[in-house]
Amino acid sequence: MSIEIRGLTKHYGATRAADGIDLALDDSVKVFALIGPSGGGKSTLLRLLGGLEKPDAGTIRIDGAEVPQDEEALRLWRRKNGFLFQSFNLFPHLTALENIILPLVQVHGWKRDEAHGRAREIVARFGMDAHLEKHPAQLSGGQQQRIALARAMAHEPALLLLDEPTSALDPEMKAEVLDLIEELCQGGQRIILSTHEMGFARGSADAVVFIGAGRVVESGAATALFDQPQSAPVKAFLSKVMKW
Repeated sequence: MSIEIRGLTKHYGATRAADGIDLALDDSVKVFALIGPSGGGKSTLLRLLGGLEKPDAGTIRIDGAEVPQDEEALRLWRRKNGFLFQSFNLFPHLTALENIILPLVQVHGWKRDEAHGRAREIVARFGMDAHLEKHPAQLSGGQQQRIALARAMAHEPALLLLDEPTSALDPEMKAEVLDLIEELCQGGQRIILSTHEMGFARGSADAVVFIGAGRVVESGAATALFDQPQSAPVKAFLSKVMKW
């Protein structure tokens, strides 16, 4: 995917979550990871890229198309993409199967029988077919996140945007979800994710961008940024998080 960001700004009161971000990635990048300290602006940038937030200033172009500003065009932009967040955001009163069927019918306009077939297909792919009729409260955290990921992938999104998808999981469940995301990476799915999983970012991302205080501190190929960081903030950050 090619990404071009110019002068991107987003403030929440006095907080500069995006403070004049400039960034360019060429179309050789399929998986793009955002890393950096908590509160540095990773989630805000991800939401701006996905059209879930509107910038105060600046532009974003993905594959040459500018992320729109008006609400109707933004709704169409969002429908093209898939989203997965830290919290699972499943409807507690619906079964796992119905959590996938509902957006296919209500948001993407699929016929119910087509949505039902697609939901079963992707749940089986993600190894969750034994849990179709369970409600979220009957599933573990890792199982809930896999259902949420299946829902995000069901309509075959142009981009999959992941915001700290493993932060609420214990180590075993975290590994399961990361393995599933790695499968999607290997399968050619275009992914933008914010993550604190440095090993995953280094091994799976084509490009990595370090965000701090609402700005791009450093960006580059994953192996280069992790092995030979150029800026003092990135060196200090990696020396801490890669310590163990």
